[in-house]
Amino acid sequence: MKIRANRRNIELFEGACVKHALLKYFTLKHLDREKMAGTLVEDEYGHELDHEAPLHDNQKIKFKEPSNNA
Repeated sequence: MKIRANRRNIELFEGACVKHALLKYFTLKHLDREKMAGTLVEDEYGHELDHEAPLHDNQKIKFKEPSNNA
């Protein structure tokens, strides 16, 4: 399935959760994956999503990327 994370298209397997989208996004962007746990994720309407929440095809999520400084 395809989702959109921070305006970037990501291809995931059927049944993927928010944490899978974060892992793929952080890997593609070469971000520190250790900072994923504290990442606040929202859907396109601004509702907070748990990292275990299931995703569906064409869903849009957004989150703040961690800074590389800290």
